[in-house]
Amino acid sequence: MKTLIVFPLLTLCLAAAALEAQADTRGDVLGGRVTDVTGRPVADAQVGATALGSGITRSISTDAEGHYRLFFPRTARQYVVLAKRMGFAPVQRTITRRTSGPEEMTIDMQLGGSPLALSMVEVRGESDTPPARASDGRPAVDATVPNPVSEILALKDTLHLSAVQIIGLTDVADSLQTRNTRIYRNIRTLLTKSQEAGDVGQMAGSVAIMLEEASGNTARAVTAAEKLLRPEQWQILPQAIRDLLQDRSADTAKQ
Repeated sequence: MKTLIVFPLLTLCLAAAALEAQADTRGDVLGGRVTDVTGRPVADAQVGATALGSGITRSISTDAEGHYRLFFPRTARQYVVLAKRMGFAPVQRTITRRTSGPEEMTIDMQLGGSPLALSMVEVRGESDTPPARASDGRPAVDATVPNPVSEILALKDTLHLSAVQIIGLTDVADSLQTRNTRIYRNIRTLLTKSQEAGDVGQMAGSVAIMLEEASGNTARAVTAAEKLLRPEQWQILPQAIRDLLQDRSADTAKQ
């Protein structure tokens, strides 16, 4: 009779210990919603988060309602969260935990700028309109042009960038911005002319070629940025930025 009692008790103790061990290894959950400046959800936005210290990165695409949810195997003191989508200005936030235990953090992100509208609804201006310029004479930054090197510079405190690295990365970021701003401006001009001709579909092939050129410029800029960083700094970057090199390498291999 004692034996019959001991085994159930032993089973219960082992189960409790397993649950306790599982609870101890629980990590954080980061979730929220990505919207544009008008509050509308942004679907298929890439959201990546990096746990500072461990360097663990998780990424996912938002659903049709702009929601995302990222799971981490253990807790971290801080997370760097980056949300981006082609045609929008990316947004990045650094989140610091407030408790010692696992948390479920709600981090809503609002992307800046407006998407590049192939429907022509949001195209403005004439093709010969000169680009806006900042007060210091430099071309004003087009917030709709993605620039991952600028995102790296925004992490200068986290990465502990040296003055030499900041200067080098700034040059790379400015060069990429100039090249791709010109491409995006040409795309808008082409869209305007297509709308005037009454056939927006005729420019699809040209736009695809231009976007491929912009993608190549971005990949080369990220490659240059990687060479300016130390390996441990590169590993801290959000996965979405590091993936740009992997995606480009895969495309090159296919070619």
